Amino acid sequence: MKGYLVLENGEIFEGERIGYNKDTCLEVVFNTSMAGYLKVFTDPSYASQGVVMTYPLIGNYGVILDDIESKKIWVSAIFIHELAETASNFRKEKDLEEYLIENKVPGLKNVNTRKLTKILRNNGTMRGKITSDISDKEKIIEEIKSYKPSNLVGMVSTKRPYIEGEGDTKIALLDFGCKENIIRELVRRNCTVYVYPQDSSKDDILSCNPDGIVLSNGPRRPRGL
Repeated sequence: MKGYLVLENGEIFEGERIGYNKDTCLEVVFNTSMAGYLKVFTDPSYASQGVVMTYPLIGNYGVILDDIESKKIWVSAIFIHELAETASNFRKEKDLEEYLIENKVPGLKNVNTRKLTKILRNNGTMRGKITSDISDKEKIIEEIKSYKPSNLVGMVSTKRPYIEGEGDTKIALLDFGCKENIIRELVRRNCTVYVYPQDSSKDDILSCNPDGIVLSNGPRRPRGL
């Protein structure tokens, strides 16, 4: 089934639908990683964004749940050149497209990712829409230009405090969209990590009498929060 990515500047990229079949507006960015696509797709920093993967073959090792950065996919869509027909890895638990459908995330394959990346590199992040119907391009452009994501940090942050690890050093971590690996590495370094929601008060954060405080990564630039 054909699908399209329409950019706010009017450029249209044709591809073939993969993943969950839905239309959605998003911000379009690119990622140049040669490996680790699972970490990208499950990184809360990419909430509301459609990610163009510049590496030409995606999905070749399938989905390995121990390698993900959160409990779900956070990207709004993926745009790739080629989807691996056969995922080959002894740790594989499912195929990438199966995982996309489970998480209700759409995507396009057979996209000219080289051209798309050049546009984004020259113009910066752009808004766009993934859709199967481009018959009314003017209406789509209006919809794209009115799209403005909000409260992304509140969306990705934990809703309640929790504790990881039993180490000697106490760390208070304020979750603005924290990757699991940050917590894993702190625990590995003999820390007890107290994870707090992004809107926690100073008294809440200091209640554990921490030895240190960590402000996590999260979506968008700080001025865009």
